[in-house]
Amino acid sequence: MNEDFAHTLSLLRKEKGISQRVAAEDLGISQALLSHYENGIREPGLAFVAKVCDYYHVSADYLLGRTLDREGMMGQSSAGGPKSGGSRERQQGLELRKPIISAIVLLFDLLNRLENTAVLQAAARYLSTCVYLLFRQLCQADPSRQSDLFPAGLTAPDPGVGDAEVQLCRCQYTMALQTHVMQRRPMPPVSGELLSHDYPWAYPALLDILQDTGKRIAGRMPEQTSGRRRRLG
Repeated sequence: MNEDFAHTLSLLRKEKGISQRVAAEDLGISQALLSHYENGIREPGLAFVAKVCDYYHVSADYLLGRTLDREGMMGQSSAGGPKSGGSRERQQGLELRKPIISAIVLLFDLLNRLENTAVLQAAARYLSTCVYLLFRQLCQADPSRQSDLFPAGLTAPDPGVGDAEVQLCRCQYTMALQTHVMQRRPMPPVSGELLSHDYPWAYPALLDILQDTGKRIAGRMPEQTSGRRRRLG
């Protein structure tokens, strides 16, 4: 089949919030076989692909990685360009979204292993606040268009309170993790080797995000970086 199929098959199940055992039973196969499909070890037949499409309500093009639109209306043509139904910019937006979703699913799967409600809630608040700010900025980009999605007291431009809320959520998340460690509770594996083995469908996306964002952040601190190099020299 291809790597996109295995990645998407696993992602759809995790988005639905069900275990491999439940999905395998619903799809009429063994859990071991589903695991092989999700990890790209074996390839299914067309009958199984059709059954998966019906089960997760997606198109075969989406499942096979030919498009990032779940209904299959925004896919690539055989020549490699976008179909007439959508612009190149929209296709690019869909492609940017996929690795972020994969990385978030991986992150919360790791957090679930902590079995710590405080950490999960703090992480969810942290991420939700960032999504809130992104959406709010989109709604307020054009002052002539009003949105009814926010309470009346939050329709004015954000005077920096939103950024302060992000920092507060970050501190709460950090404190929740530190408390977890101080209580000597187990932590999930975070080495590249283990993550690539446990999450082959999402690890490449996570690695790209970590490296690209890390380089961008490091590039904004030239004085600290050069100072460090001078001390080391």
